Amino acid sequence: MKTPREAESGTGSDENSGSRSVRRALDILELVLKHNQPVTVAQIIAELAIPKSTAYELVRTLSDGDYLEPAGKGSGLFLGRRLYELGTAYRSHVDLLRDGSRIAEELRNETGETVQLSVLENDLMMVLFKEEGIRPLRIISTIGSRVPVNWAAAGRLLVSDMDDEALTRLLVATIRQSPTGRAVLDVQKLITQIRKFRRQGYATELNETNEHAGCVAAPVIDGSGRCVAALSIVAPEQRLARPNRDQLIAAVIAAAQKLSRRLG
Repeated sequence: MKTPREAESGTGSDENSGSRSVRRALDILELVLKHNQPVTVAQIIAELAIPKSTAYELVRTLSDGDYLEPAGKGSGLFLGRRLYELGTAYRSHVDLLRDGSRIAEELRNETGETVQLSVLENDLMMVLFKEEGIRPLRIISTIGSRVPVNWAAAGRLLVSDMDDEALTRLLVATIRQSPTGRAVLDVQKLITQIRKFRRQGYATELNETNEHAGCVAAPVIDGSGRCVAALSIVAPEQRLARPNRDQLIAAVIAAAQKLSRRLG
């Protein structure tokens, strides 16, 4: 039977288990973070009491994944670029929720219409949060709802960074007809539309998902130039006619650009 210390620290019969290796890999990263300077494999072995062969294997695995990288010849190892990317993604997600909710509320107050912030989740468009409109004939949507990207203007923006091959695979696997029967199902037509929407900086949709309703959307771009979310204004059909539609497009573009600057 293992002692409590063995159960916690990882010595004992499950020495080579997957969970043990993961814990030790995390310990190595935390050790480098604690020192805030390059560490050698010898330091890792000594401070974490990891067997030499295990330490070298874990360091090799972490280095291959760019979680660790050489700090210079003979200078040891420091945190790699992959951890920076993960940290940036985490920060963007936090900022997206915090700043996005505030900007969505401002956009709702400006236009009186329902405003949604959507992201791509498992190849579907998911409504991350929304601000309910204050004008008559509001369009009801549900936070957390997921729909195919071909149903909504925002959905088409969310996949606009994909190359044609990846985009084709996603569309073939996920597109289906909408409740109104008016969603675009032709893959090549969708790809052409997606490229056009991204170039012009906004997307529109009318009666494709809901009868007598539609939306205008704009991409939220992070510091790397990727579309990480989309802001959209959802409104009844009569309020999406010109010139009101042009005003809503201008408003959603300005709001999305504001949020993009916060993320950048």
